[in-house]
Amino acid sequence: MKRRTFLSVLGITPVAGSMAGLAKSFGQQAPQQANNMKVIDSHVHVVDSGKPVLQMMQELHEGFRLAGFDAMCYASNTCEGFHAIHRNLLAFVYKHLYPDQGYVFASLDYHLPGSNTPEWDFRLQAERLVNIGADGFKMYEGKPNARKVCGNIPLTSPRYAGFYAFLQERGIPLALHIADPPDFWERDQARASQVESDWFFADLTYSTWQEIYDECVAVIANHPRLTVIIPQFGFLRSDQVVHLMQRFSNLYIDTNSGGTFNHLGSELDVFTKLAKDYPNRLIFGCSGVTNDLAGSTANKARRMREGIHGLGLSEKEEADVLSGTFMALCPQKPVNLDALKRYAGTIKSSLDGFPAKPADQPTVQRTMEVIDFIERL
Repeated sequence: MKRRTFLSVLGITPVAGSMAGLAKSFGQQAPQQANNMKVIDSHVHVVDSGKPVLQMMQELHEGFRLAGFDAMCYASNTCEGFHAIHRNLLAFVYKHLYPDQGYVFASLDYHLPGSNTPEWDFRLQAERLVNIGADGFKMYEGKPNARKVCGNIPLTSPRYAGFYAFLQERGIPLALHIADPPDFWERDQARASQVESDWFFADLTYSTWQEIYDECVAVIANHPRLTVIIPQFGFLRSDQVVHLMQRFSNLYIDTNSGGTFNHLGSELDVFTKLAKDYPNRLIFGCSGVTNDLAGSTANKARRMREGIHGLGLSEKEEADVLSGTFMALCPQKPVNLDALKRYAGTIKSSLDGFPAKPADQPTVQRTMEVIDFIERL
């Protein structure tokens, strides 16, 4: 029988809807919440719509309002490829324009000239991004295809030692992506959509599930004062999640799961116990995308709120899951606009006359548009 994971038993089927139709929705009321508690979506992926930067930011802001959020955190993933080099910039722009409703989990860069070399100091990158206003970091390097693109560097590599030490010293949280669902490595279970999305990892050019999992556990174990958030329950079984929560007091779980939890069957008791045992270590997150906040993300968020509300937590415990724990880990701070402009200037200088490949020209052009917007702030 196929092994069930938290993701599979808590998952939902997306509902059609997109930011393309958002203009028609302006003026709508945000969806009715299960209660009046503050809600922060701690896990929103930056997807560039390609629209003029200000228009894009305004549509994102309206989308998050329609989804019923009081604030949201952009989890950037620049490690995914050259096409993503401007995602940190976009996230900081949103936070600057809407400082009371925006957070940024920045990511490390591997694609600008000189950034992916053995002597590169990832601590210096982290210091620069925190100085700009990063509230935390997202390591998408635990996802097999992103890991491959940035050089298959082990998460336990000495190259990351200074980075982890800096986060630990400053109390800055790290969202650590653990591999992907185990069946993404199984040839007989691969779906066409997985192959098309580059989410099939059975060939030897990708790291194994066990390799990535073991590295993630080692990072948590070797840095006991580092706050680690596992997004999407780590695609793990309930017993694995419970074991990790019991073993590591510095570990938090992003509840991206969806659903009303009524369909969990035998898993419902385990999840309910987890929520009641560790309410101050569960963090609300939908893992939605910026170009569909008012569509599938809004639907998922509504069902997640209702499901969490139905678990029988105390009012304080429920409030902690929805926003309180995240706010305790990430005290709100403004964007340092001068530092952001310097960072944008560094990227601009690096891209001068680059790249040689015509396929990368659209990325360079779009990045320059974002940089130009930042320079005029």
